[in-house]
Amino acid sequence: MIPFPNKKYQIIYADPPWEQKKGGLRKCRPNQNRLLDYPVLSLEEIKEIFMLCPKSINHTIFVWTIDKFLFETEKLFNDYKLHARLIWDKCNGVAPAFTIRYTHEYLLWFYKSPMMKIDKNYRGFYTTVMREYSTKHSRKPEIAYQMIENLYPNTDKIELFARKKREGWDAWGNEV
Repeated sequence: MIPFPNKKYQIIYADPPWEQKKGGLRKCRPNQNRLLDYPVLSLEEIKEIFMLCPKSINHTIFVWTIDKFLFETEKLFNDYKLHARLIWDKCNGVAPAFTIRYTHEYLLWFYKSPMMKIDKNYRGFYTTVMREYSTKHSRKPEIAYQMIENLYPNTDKIELFARKKREGWDAWGNEV
């Protein structure tokens, strides 16, 4: 396993590689298969990584999930309090099995009591729905990062399963 930086975090943000496969295959892409383009992890492996991540006693977790794993994600963090289910309206999306189009993902906000105080200037500023077009597979919306940075400006932050580094955050994952 990739070692974590040697410090404790108040904010942990993650888009775990949930164990799933691609939906419908298209004839126009004859060389594709059902496996995702990156390694996936089981629920237990994801939980283990969260448990190993060094955290301050008073910390907050923001974790991305999809409908398929919504309830499993909430169970995964049953020793935390769920503050909010934020929704990212991607304004576009895939239609698995060519049925309805899934145009959203969830960003679940968990915390250990007592909840860390947010910046007074941003109380009531954000809503539970973020609207931003998706651009690339698994790339999360910029507004989510901005919200966390604004709500918790002077905290140590880490992004788990990160694909790129972001200024002011530590990044952990096999792609950074």
